[in-house]
Amino acid sequence: MITMKKTLKILLILGLTLICVGPLTAITGSSTERTAKAAVSPTYPVTPGDTYSVSYTMSRDAFTVYLTVDKNYLAQVPGFGQFQTEGMTYYELKAEVENLVNDIFPGSGPVMTISNPGVFEVLMKGEVLVSQEVPTWSFERLSTIVETTKTDYTSYRDVEIISRDGSSRIVDLFLGRRTGDMTQDPYLEFGDTIILQPYDRQVLLEGQVKRPGAYQLREGENLQDLISILGNGFTNIADKNRVHVRRILGNPEGNGSSYYQDMSADDADLVLMDRDQITIRTWTNYMPVVYLQGAVGVTEEGTSVSSKVPVNISEGELLSSVMRKAQDQFTKVSDLEHVSIVRYATGESIDVNVDELLLSGTPDEDIVLEDRDMIIVPFTQYYVYVTGEVMSPGRFPFIINKSFDYYLGLAGGFNIDGHSGMKVRITDVYGNKHKQKERIIQPEDVIFAPRNNPIFWIGKYGGDIAVLTASLTSLIILVNYAGNMANDNYNPIPTP
Repeated sequence: MITMKKTLKILLILGLTLICVGPLTAITGSSTERTAKAAVSPTYPVTPGDTYSVSYTMSRDAFTVYLTVDKNYLAQVPGFGQFQTEGMTYYELKAEVENLVNDIFPGSGPVMTISNPGVFEVLMKGEVLVSQEVPTWSFERLSTIVETTKTDYTSYRDVEIISRDGSSRIVDLFLGRRTGDMTQDPYLEFGDTIILQPYDRQVLLEGQVKRPGAYQLREGENLQDLISILGNGFTNIADKNRVHVRRILGNPEGNGSSYYQDMSADDADLVLMDRDQITIRTWTNYMPVVYLQGAVGVTEEGTSVSSKVPVNISEGELLSSVMRKAQDQFTKVSDLEHVSIVRYATGESIDVNVDELLLSGTPDEDIVLEDRDMIIVPFTQYYVYVTGEVMSPGRFPFIINKSFDYYLGLAGGFNIDGHSGMKVRITDVYGNKHKQKERIIQPEDVIFAPRNNPIFWIGKYGGDIAVLTASLTSLIILVNYAGNMANDNYNPIPTP
């Protein structure tokens, strides 16, 4: 009872798998496209299921007969006989049939054409999604049917084809695709059985080879074949002395292992295991290197500063060469007149005027760099000047990409007793004036806040004006009084 339940369970799983996978097919192109392809090909083989038509004329009457090739490769031409077509091409059969009809009816002008290429089924089994018979036709290559039925573990390197006569051969689909050897990716034939095997080893090749990728290895293929044949060889900057192999399997602890293999010799090799990961680095990774630090990588568009920019150098390379390599990294905030080189080995500091060195090009003044030297480029200190009606006028360090209000803030803002509004005057180092809304402040710009508040003038001179006005008024009264006293008719005491 238990055995029967297990059997039913297995059958149910298989049934569900078949339903999920669905019917597979390895036929590309429509019926019309397949017919046209077969009709123009001199190598199309006569195949069971092929349908042909033969047209001829007799006494001005047109006749057409049809023939179909059966499973034994026999083609019966009604009224004319039959042909054994196994091993024949379409054009060979066409010539024989037309000659036969013309011999029987001379001058009838017979023409045989292919109406529909035959479709047959090929049995697929082994490392496949589901073992089943897959429809195909004679001009479909093996790789097409493998792609429709393979699993993640199917081998492309050892595909077995069992022909109708029982003969067997092994083909390498990878080799066929890589080299164009189509004998390794043949056309399918009526009666073929295809057996797919699980791959033995699959490894990952990456880095400095001409064709990196995941590769399946056949028996006897190892690291040398992987690099030189499958990977198509090292690139010209590959480090052959330090090929990194990371082994995932084969370690009892299950944590893998990692080591380096020297592959510089022609006979060097290493036995590989399934899931090995091979990485080939560039030899430039191991070249001497110096570091640029400081005002490096600062642009007008941002304020990002790279603390360390590595530059590979060759043996005996000069400072001038490295600075020319990195010239795109320097901007107007880079002070090349006060560069320092700090030796990694000794800690010695060497001051260099790189501007002068690059202009003069004097070899005697150049410096031979050493591995891991630090080239420190300081920042050029620029200033922006804020004057006029601000709380703390003066000069302030220039910061890239800032507008005038940033510097006004550093100056304490406007002096509201002497300035109203937000209007300033901006003048560059060349004396050109700029609109404040459009100007991104540049080094040595002058920001001037004019005195434009009318209350300032009233507060400062209002008292003086009042005193002056009162004095003038008193003076006028006194003058008028003196004038009246001098008048003869003046009598301050009225006559009764």
